[in-house]
Amino acid sequence: MDPGNIESAYAPFVATLREGGFTTPAEGWPAELVAAHVCRNNDIVSEAAEAVAAGGQPKYDNSPAVDDAELRSYAESLGGLGGLAQAVEVSARRLASAFAALDDEAAGHLMPAVIVDSGRLVRDEPVAIGKFIELNASRHIEMHLFQLKALQS
Repeated sequence: MDPGNIESAYAPFVATLREGGFTTPAEGWPAELVAAHVCRNNDIVSEAAEAVAAGGQPKYDNSPAVDDAELRSYAESLGGLGGLAQAVEVSARRLASAFAALDDEAAGHLMPAVIVDSGRLVRDEPVAIGKFIELNASRHIEMHLFQLKALQS
């Protein structure tokens, strides 16, 4: 995947955030928490990739990116949807830059990864950091774009 494609993969999500018109769901995250999750997750993945590129041995744990209280606080600190849209763009640029900094060997580095979704452990095994970034910029953002669009009235 080209680093430019990573960054552009987030454009539809950002555009949807800027369109607004979201309802508050009876269950699950409102639009602000979905966006905060995307930002926080991008930053955690970017930090791990930057560490790998620098020769480190990071671990990925998505718990800060799925904690409701932390996400709420993060969203509030950005002032709502406008700030979140800008933060998603910044985090996507950082993710693309971190990906570009990985050579082939670093991209194949197996990083321990723990992923929890809705309180359920869905992954506890190593993943190649390069592939992980590609999945984050494809399946992960597509899933959350669908989730965000479902909240529009």
